Amino acid sequence: MKRLLTAAMIASALATLPSLAIAEQTPTAAIAHQQAAETLKISQQGFAAIQDVRMARLAIFQGLPEHAVKLTDAAAKLLADDSAEWTVFARTNKNAALIGDQYIAIDGTMGISENFIATPEKQEAIKKANEQLAKGDQKGAIETLRLADIAVTQKLYLLPLKHAQKAIADAQKLLNEKKYYEANLALKAVEDSVTLNSNSVTAN
Repeated sequence: MKRLLTAAMIASALATLPSLAIAEQTPTAAIAHQQAAETLKISQQGFAAIQDVRMARLAIFQGLPEHAVKLTDAAAKLLADDSAEWTVFARTNKNAALIGDQYIAIDGTMGISENFIATPEKQEAIKKANEQLAKGDQKGAIETLRLADIAVTQKLYLLPLKHAQKAIADAQKLLNEKKYYEANLALKAVEDSVTLNSNSVTAN
């Protein structure tokens, strides 16, 4: 079974929180979450939009179409925000199914490979990596682990922006027409379009 880095700093730096919960965080926690997302170049707007899409689908199945409309509108607004510098979050997607679309990083995790065997030297490297993550030095943390012969896997969840914008716009139209089943399918297409990119960083 894959072992994640055990120290709390890595867990907190890479954790993802639902958009509804973010609004209830203390100011300190919200700032920490924002700083972690900025360090990892993950779009908080994209992540929040996906959460709204999921909640909208749930609202449809719970017979709350008015909530589904509000959540879908919120997702559309987040993804249509011209102030968001989408290029900052853009990634090359080796699993791209939609050629020509812009894939945006909306979530991510980092873990140690499943064949990890603890030694005092490696535990010390993990401690140092946690300290580097605490300072926002993700590249330095990965390099520290690499030099200690610790294989690290970084996963990014990517959303095709243009596809998501169109599918959500379709869902808005279908909700206004009270075609709830079809609207759910349009929103499902957004969720299904998210792809996973995994990159391994190992010692030379």
